[in-house]
Amino acid sequence: MAKKVLVAGGAGYIGSACSEYLLDRGYDVTVFDALITGHRDAVDPRARFVEGNLADRDALIALFQREKFDAVMHFAAFSLVGESMKNPSKYFVNNLANAINLADAAVAGGAQNFVFSSTAATFGQPTRVPIGDDDPQKPINPYGESKLCFEKVLHWYSEIYGLRYTALRYFNAAGATEIHGEDHRPESHLIPIILQTIRGQRDKLMLFGDDYDTPDGSCIRDYIHILDLAQAHELALHAEKSGHYNLGTGNGLSVYEIISAAEKVTGKKVNFEVAPRRPGDPARLIACSDLARRELKWLPQYESAEAIIESAWKWQLKHPEGYAR
Repeated sequence: MAKKVLVAGGAGYIGSACSEYLLDRGYDVTVFDALITGHRDAVDPRARFVEGNLADRDALIALFQREKFDAVMHFAAFSLVGESMKNPSKYFVNNLANAINLADAAVAGGAQNFVFSSTAATFGQPTRVPIGDDDPQKPINPYGESKLCFEKVLHWYSEIYGLRYTALRYFNAAGATEIHGEDHRPESHLIPIILQTIRGQRDKLMLFGDDYDTPDGSCIRDYIHILDLAQAHELALHAEKSGHYNLGTGNGLSVYEIISAAEKVTGKKVNFEVAPRRPGDPARLIACSDLARRELKWLPQYESAEAIIESAWKWQLKHPEGYAR
């Protein structure tokens, strides 16, 4: 059983929650992060922290050879779709070239398992909804393409070096743990933006398009609690074979439904304005995660919008300005 785990990007939103989850279950965790988008205060104090950049290949290899990690979890990617369309080099350098450095270090240090935080963006415009694990992957932006390229790298590292890997393609991460929550700068995710609007940090929420072919006209997405994501990552450490899995609840929620749930949880109204659609936004993105449920024995625990939003609301109230550093 993999017990000594390096979490690359463990100072970020999902990486910090996964580190907390592993530590609660007795794993020996080392967080590796350059603190470019992550926060030092998001690093669980029970973990060892190594500040470093995945671009430093030699330092990475030396770290792995010295520490002899059993497994790696990789969250250290840039993830803004719009930015990737303006600066594709930034995304291919970090999300692909630097990720290869991490894979090389894992091989050099004898790590047996590589759990990769991939994305539904590898599918591009879906050919069907819900999206299946083996549906065509045709990314429509450099962010999704960079993630798909690294999935292919992991396939060949598995074939050639025997590095077992799991690529977890998840949809809209949301919610918070008791300790760790969402603090992107700038914030781009719907639920924290809604809650910031309710708290008066923003004047209003911009709702991009209400004329989609959906029951209420707004986009539908598959929201998944970060603790359910953490559970899947921990289960992946025990996978007997390499593979890739979609992670989602399968329950699509529209923007209007998320607004309504937030108003119910907080008891406050959301001030919003309908704006034109954003280019490239599909009407529906919902995951079929039957394979993860069957093979990884993954069982999401937070499948209602209210449960997800309540956890995020509690965290924002405790951390009104986010992390201090």
